[in-house]
Amino acid sequence: MKIDKLHINKNQFSDLINLRNNVFYPLKNFVSKKEFTQIIDNKRYKNQFFPLPITFGITKENYLKFKNKKSFNLYYENKYLINICNVKFYDLDKEEVCKKIYGVNYLKHPYYKKFINENFKFMYFDFQKQNKINLRHKYFLSPSLFKKKLKIKKISTLSSFHTRNVPHKAHQWIHNFLFKKFGALLIQPLIGQYKKGEYSDALILKTNKLAAKFFNSNKVFSIPFFSYPRYAGYREAALHAIVRKNYGCTHFWVGRDHAGFKDFYNYKQSQNFCYKNQKKLNIKIIAGAEPYYCSNCKNMKNTKCLNKNCSQKNIKKISGSLIRNLLKQNKLIPEYLMNSKISKLLSKKSLIN
Repeated sequence: MKIDKLHINKNQFSDLINLRNNVFYPLKNFVSKKEFTQIIDNKRYKNQFFPLPITFGITKENYLKFKNKKSFNLYYENKYLINICNVKFYDLDKEEVCKKIYGVNYLKHPYYKKFINENFKFMYFDFQKQNKINLRHKYFLSPSLFKKKLKIKKISTLSSFHTRNVPHKAHQWIHNFLFKKFGALLIQPLIGQYKKGEYSDALILKTNKLAAKFFNSNKVFSIPFFSYPRYAGYREAALHAIVRKNYGCTHFWVGRDHAGFKDFYNYKQSQNFCYKNQKKLNIKIIAGAEPYYCSNCKNMKNTKCLNKNCSQKNIKKISGSLIRNLLKQNKLIPEYLMNSKISKLLSKKSLIN
């Protein structure tokens, strides 16, 4: 009997791999309507804290094609992945969902229209007959395999740092702080964004691995987090904390605007939410201030300068957008912004057109 094929996109593919490999544990499947509502309203999944639903949505075109089907095969890049059965379609008030995820200004959120367009209906289903070979990706390493490495090296305390960027000096300050304080570090860049004006996945991986090599330690790692940015602010920051816990981390650095978009969320909202809920997250949250460069001290720090000769005008903020703008103008990146061994790997061509 011929079974219908549903071709999924890259984001759905990464969610599927992560769910099948316990990256989002305790979540192991795309959520049902009841689970969706519980997570959105109460931040709970099966009596455990969980901040953001992992959903499987389909367009109106695909819904009309598959609405009477109870079983079909999922394909990605024309490769069979898995059969899904007991399929149930459901809908929710998407305006209300967006309001709860993105806040009262949800209409101005960059993912609002995308969310509406890609999720005409949602699907919940069971899995069977997966192809393990096709359910892999070159940028994915499972938590179980990574934790085996930690066990071999007898690492019980592991700090972690999330990024979706090429590392600059502020990132490296955080790396050094975490390693010095906790003795082991996981630098885990988010791979899978493909956003215009950003760096390629390969370059993000290469430069973060180089940043890890600077330590010359077998207790510093850099592995990819194969996913995509949802720009869901504090909810997504908490999800990132859960992901790192599942990879064996005991401490997680949360930035001031972690998983945010420009100034869409409140100041330190991600840090405050994760710190407040760290017991429920079961991972220690490090909510440090942003490092900056003082041109008078000629040093990186994240605390106020004690030198009386230092003033506000000496503070040089460091950001990925500043570095990308320099690249677009074919200008050299100063050493205070980025390590020269990293910056020499970059050029205007490094950015996705």
